[in-house]
Amino acid sequence: MEESRFRKKVTWFNFISCLLVIWHHAGNAELFLGEASAGHPLFVFEYVTMPKLSRFCVPSFIMLTGYLFYRGFEMGQLREKWARRVKSLLIPYLFWNTVYYAGYVTASRIGALRSVINRPELTVTLSGFLEAVLHFSFNPVFWFMYQLILLVALAPLLYLILKRVWTGAAFFGFLLLLVYQGRQLLWLNPDAVFYYSAAAFAALHGRRIAEAPWNRRRAGVGILLIALGIVLGHVYYAGGQVAAIVLCQLLVPAGAWAAVPEGFLGQVRPFMTCTFFIYAFHFVPVRLINKLCAAAFPGNVWAAGVLFGIMPGVAVAVCYQAVRFLRKFAPRVWSVANGGR
Repeated sequence: MEESRFRKKVTWFNFISCLLVIWHHAGNAELFLGEASAGHPLFVFEYVTMPKLSRFCVPSFIMLTGYLFYRGFEMGQLREKWARRVKSLLIPYLFWNTVYYAGYVTASRIGALRSVINRPELTVTLSGFLEAVLHFSFNPVFWFMYQLILLVALAPLLYLILKRVWTGAAFFGFLLLLVYQGRQLLWLNPDAVFYYSAAAFAALHGRRIAEAPWNRRRAGVGILLIALGIVLGHVYYAGGQVAAIVLCQLLVPAGAWAAVPEGFLGQVRPFMTCTFFIYAFHFVPVRLINKLCAAAFPGNVWAAGVLFGIMPGVAVAVCYQAVRFLRKFAPRVWSVANGGR
């Protein structure tokens, strides 16, 4: 696969994953229907059916990040890689956590906004500030960013484990055992480590396969991986086996990568290159628009359903206007908020 096509495919997959994240957070049945939403078909669709589809978005993000970090990796590149990730991960992580904390504290003191955020007036404390900035307590969508920062910091250890096939395979078995037993790996989630390490392993040992041009055989393998992932997903929903859903969330994005022909993907639009900013900011317009529309059309199932369906497009449009504003009037803030991307 040519480098330009590879980069375009990464951008498309990141953007689609971003749309799925927005849909995951776009549920509004309880806002429009109140107590009557429980058991309603719209509620079931938004909070039971759609999460089964959108749950692949964050594993996809993690896998793409791990693959890009270890693509052509050598230990001599470590300092440069770390420096770039400080700019693209750590600084925006601290920035957005601070912004969300400040936003919630401010909104909790304004009557009209207090009902939007659904929190009482917040007392500012040093411990609360540090918890918010370091542990994303007011920005829960950044849980996976926290995991990525730790994984990047552990790059020398991961590389030592993954650079050999057999130690890598043993490590994956160890991670699945932790998942099966429901244990943590210090501050790391074993499933996040599994997705990241699997992609890193592919970058170190299977780059020729991962980046091979699309053909029918490749598409067949991709479809087979997706089918196997769906079977494992059924095993999880039938019996609650967490290891099955972790494997499902690995195989389906990997299968989609193999099955989708890069030549089929259209031109990358400017708004598609802002997925990090959209991911970081989308929750604000999504929740605000849902609450305003629910107040304007209380009890209206059709309004709720249509709004849920179009919310990814609406949120991307709003976020991109914010991007254009920051680029023009606050370029330094934009650079920090988007991690220099």
